[in-house]
Amino acid sequence: MKKIYPYIFPAVALLFVFFLLFRWYNLRTQREAMTSLLNEGVVIEQLTAEDAKGLIAGVGDYESVDLVGEDPTHLGEVRYELRDDELLFSVFATLPAPATGDYQVWLRQTEGNAQRKAFRLTASKSGYMGSGALDASTLPLEIIVSNELTDDGLLEKVLLRGTIEVSEK
Repeated sequence: MKKIYPYIFPAVALLFVFFLLFRWYNLRTQREAMTSLLNEGVVIEQLTAEDAKGLIAGVGDYESVDLVGEDPTHLGEVRYELRDDELLFSVFATLPAPATGDYQVWLRQTEGNAQRKAFRLTASKSGYMGSGALDASTLPLEIIVSNELTDDGLLEKVLLRGTIEVSEK
């Protein structure tokens, strides 16, 4: 018995270190999953008519980000507001009528590879527009407008892109 006494303390210390590493890893992956666009709890929802109307009109305390692309005739803008830990945003794009398919908005996290289709842009008098809302913990986000030929989970032809950063207010 006296021969194993020197090994008891190092074995207990090693088990304690493994326990702390396991706990750290579980907490880290849970935290990343909560702020990921791919998390089932993160829902991209359509804005109410009142909220969408306010973002479209541009009145109020809204911030905007320009969407840029390779073609200088393709123009776009994202207007957004952070309200009650929720990101309300509208995407406006001046694009030609698509020959095939439709225009869709995708969201991509700048930290990581998570990307998700948000909504389709609808035609209006001033171009194409769409609005949505999601949890603000997913910021910063890259907003991508693409021309999609098929309605699947794959990003096809990217036309415009811009980034919504976390604002320090």
